[in-house]
Amino acid sequence: MINCHLLRFALFLICLVPSISSANTQQSTVDALIQQANDIKLSQHPVWLKLLHYEQHYFNTRQFISAIHDDDFFNSALGKNNPSKELEATLQAFNKPVPASDSNSHAQCRFPARFIWLKKSLKIDPSPFPTVDCQRFSAWTLNHSINSLSLVYASGFLDNPASYYGHILLKLNTSKVDRQTSLTDPSINYGAIIPADENPVSYIAKGIFGGYDGGFTQTDYYFHNQNYGELELRDLWEYQLNLTHSQVQFVVAHAWELLGKRYTYYFFKRNCAYRLAELIEIIDDTKINPNNPFFTLPRALLQNLDNNGSDEVSLLRSVKYRPSRQARFYQKYNALETTEKSVIGDFSTHFEPINHQQYAALSPTSKANVLDTLIDYYQYANAAQILSKDDAIDQHHKAITELFKLPPAKSRLLTPVVEPPHNGRKSSRVSIGVTHNENYGDGLSLSLRPAYYDGLDGSAGQLKNSTLSMAEVKLFIQQDQVHINQLELIKIESANNHQNSLLGDTGKAWKIRLGLRQKNLNCLDCLTSRLEGDYGFSTNLGTKVSISAYGGAGIQDNRQGSGNLFIRAALLSHFHITDTFNMRLAIERPKQIDGSGGLNNNYLFEARQRLAQNTDIRFLYEKNDAQQFSINLGFYF
Repeated sequence: MINCHLLRFALFLICLVPSISSANTQQSTVDALIQQANDIKLSQHPVWLKLLHYEQHYFNTRQFISAIHDDDFFNSALGKNNPSKELEATLQAFNKPVPASDSNSHAQCRFPARFIWLKKSLKIDPSPFPTVDCQRFSAWTLNHSINSLSLVYASGFLDNPASYYGHILLKLNTSKVDRQTSLTDPSINYGAIIPADENPVSYIAKGIFGGYDGGFTQTDYYFHNQNYGELELRDLWEYQLNLTHSQVQFVVAHAWELLGKRYTYYFFKRNCAYRLAELIEIIDDTKINPNNPFFTLPRALLQNLDNNGSDEVSLLRSVKYRPSRQARFYQKYNALETTEKSVIGDFSTHFEPINHQQYAALSPTSKANVLDTLIDYYQYANAAQILSKDDAIDQHHKAITELFKLPPAKSRLLTPVVEPPHNGRKSSRVSIGVTHNENYGDGLSLSLRPAYYDGLDGSAGQLKNSTLSMAEVKLFIQQDQVHINQLELIKIESANNHQNSLLGDTGKAWKIRLGLRQKNLNCLDCLTSRLEGDYGFSTNLGTKVSISAYGGAGIQDNRQGSGNLFIRAALLSHFHITDTFNMRLAIERPKQIDGSGGLNNNYLFEARQRLAQNTDIRFLYEKNDAQQFSINLGFYF
């Protein structure tokens, strides 16, 4: 009996020793890898610091702190501040046994980008780590079928402060090439996490000063295409990146690591463009985040794709334009002949082609062009609430049915060539010039506009005849004295120009302005704080002239009896003479509500000549109690 027990114990030891030996061998290999990583200071490598989103401490540049708040993003309890400890703990975590209950919780599945990079950097082949089946990650990558990446830019949207500068998201492209099926591709979006009942004042203040958490989310691209292009009527541009297959897989793996992780969101700097640029910049030697200490503008990120600092010639492979529902309709409508436009007007509220003589007289090709345009119009009218949903859907179905009755015909409507946003000028402007005031004589004029554009220099991807300006300052220097003429905290002018006579195309226009400026041009030290707003109508007069009419009101400091309240009427015209030369004319007639000093009529004429992509010269005439002339040379940066 004793011999039997001894025999069983001996067999147990024989089976146990290889297992212990294997585990010890694996641990020894991992210990050796940790030593190797420490010897070459791998934890200080830029890619490792980017993978953990380490940022230098404000007061000690030798210390790091991760921008990510979640503890489960780190394998070490010290990982948020210690790159070396986190690297050691990560290698140890990769070597842990695979949980029998859920293999997806293993570190190799949670941090696939770190696993890819550490194996490559430490030349680990064959791998000493256990093999793990990461089913959730594989399913999320559609069984690793993602073969390219695109940055998608949505044009600016002045009805929402968070979208003033446009928006950037990342589209994960599969092998699908058809437009409709590609809408089901995954996309990665970064944004602030905002409570549903947040009031506008808190929304703006917290967005600027870091009062919100931000994070990455994933959804089908169809959702963003529908939200931006169909509902908010914003144009989209898809910038396909010039990356190798391994680079694509590396970025996709890191995107998986970041889903649901919390950052601090800042509207101006650490926003969607900044965080998505970080995601692309994990590719070694890639630099596309704009070098601007105050702003990270989505359009500036796109401009850096051609000059990214890596060994690649360009990160940009191709650009695809997806016009909004509104843009598609206007493009088709503007290409129609006069008779066809007349038919469109008749059918804008009720599609009834029977007994319509003008429609009946059209050729099959003209009928097809009319119906194709109407189909887009009814969808646009539904999204813009020009027609009720039921009416828009009913008219849309009728137009499609009528189109199917026609013989096949080749449309003569061509998609116009639209300049992509990355081809536009830089976003900030500084100018220097000379100014003559009829009362104070000559002086030097300086101005700085950190962002973004005005009615004369809006370029690709920005709203025509509109203004979005923040923190603009204008100075007048004379006899060694510096006078602040104007300090605009924010100035917005939105003109949705009336394009045609269709129902609902109202040409809504509005303006808002907050800042400091001289009471009039007859004083140099009478800065007045002012908040003003206007609402009105804007229309096109041909293809080169637009005109807007407004009624508005404002509150201000009571300077020299000017009162605190005023109302006004205003006219604003834009003249697009050539692609490089344009002008604007503005007239304001204010009416004082209180006070005794009165307000003067304001007149402004400004002309701009573009000299180069990032250089212009402007002439400005103003009259407000006194006359003033200026010529300045501007540089965009």
